[in-house]
Amino acid sequence: MAKKEKKIEIKQGLAEWMGTYGDMVTLLLCFFVLLFASSSVDAEKFKQIASSFSNNNIVIMPEQTAGVLDALGNGIVEMPEVKGNSDKEFEQQGKEEMDNMAENFKTYFAENDLQDKIEIEQNDRYITLNFKDGILFESGSSDLKPEAINVLSLVADELLKYPDNNIKIEGHTDNMPINTEKYPNNWYLSAARAISVATYFTDTKGFSPDRISTEGYGEYKPKAPNDTPENRAINRRVEIKVISKYYDNEL
Repeated sequence: MAKKEKKIEIKQGLAEWMGTYGDMVTLLLCFFVLLFASSSVDAEKFKQIASSFSNNNIVIMPEQTAGVLDALGNGIVEMPEVKGNSDKEFEQQGKEEMDNMAENFKTYFAENDLQDKIEIEQNDRYITLNFKDGILFESGSSDLKPEAINVLSLVADELLKYPDNNIKIEGHTDNMPINTEKYPNNWYLSAARAISVATYFTDTKGFSPDRISTEGYGEYKPKAPNDTPENRAINRRVEIKVISKYYDNEL
C-alpha cells in the first residue's frame, strides 16, 4: 500500500523573528526621539554627539552624568560643556583679525608711498585693496604696465605674511563698450586683468595657486554712477580681497 505524502505547510506572512526585530527597532527609535525631544539643540554639542556615535560610544550631557558613569561602565563619553556664545566669539575673532590686518596694511602702505595708489576698505569678513584706475593697466589692455610691477611686488610681499588667508582678485570696468578680437566685451577684459594679477602672484612671487581665485565683473558692480569721466575712472579698478580665515567658506 503506497505511503501518503506529507503535505508541507507554508506559513503565510513574515517570518516570526522579523516581527520581534521590527518591534525592537521601533522601540529604539522612540527612545532616541524622546531623548532628542527632551534636550536643547546646540550646534557644537550636536557635532560632538555625532563624533561619539562614530566611535561606538554613548554620549551623556554633563548635567546628566551624576551617578551614571559608574553604573554604565565603559563606552560612555562625557561631553564637555560648551561655554559662552560661540557665534559671537566667532564674529569677534574675525573682526579682530581684519582690524589688525587693516592697520598693518595702512602702516605698510604709508612706509612705501602706496597710500595714494591703493585704497583700503574692510569689514568683518575681508579686507579690500582697491587699485585705482591706470595704476596697473593701460586702457583696453590686460597687460601689466612696467611701473605696475613694483607696486604689485610690494603688495605681494605684505600679502605673503598671511599664508592662512585666501585671496580673491576681482576685475571691474566702466560701462563703455569694448569689442575687439581679444576682448569681445567688458567681462573678458575684467576677467583677463584679474588673471594677470593672479598669474604674477603665483609665477613671480611664489603664491600657492590654491589660495587664489579670480572673477571678472565687467561693468556690473560699479562703485559710482557711470555718468562722468571721474566716476567711470572710479569704476575701472582691480580689487584684491584678503579673506578672513573665519569666513573663508562663505565667499
